[in-house]
Amino acid sequence: MKKQWSLIGILVLVLVIVIFSWLNVQPVTVNFGFSQVTMPLVVILVISLLLGVILAVLFSMTTILQQKQELKQIKSKLESNQAMRRADKNIRQDTKTKEK
Repeated sequence: MKKQWSLIGILVLVLVIVIFSWLNVQPVTVNFGFSQVTMPLVVILVISLLLGVILAVLFSMTTILQQKQELKQIKSKLESNQAMRRADKNIRQDTKTKEK
């Protein structure tokens, strides 16, 4: 049932995109300062959307990579701390058995 709702949602989204594209086919000129480009409005909107998504992914990847590196360091410290606790526990047990 969940897959059916996902399929319906995707179909509705595709229908909205198709209608949006159909309504925005008039040519538009974009001036970049050094050149001008004339193309349908929907193409410019899609390109702008894709560039925005790519920039957002790039900025979020730097944060994700930093967090992964920090997590690796924290795991390493935790493992060394646990190893030290085990060694300390073994030493205590050895001294207790020698005292008896």
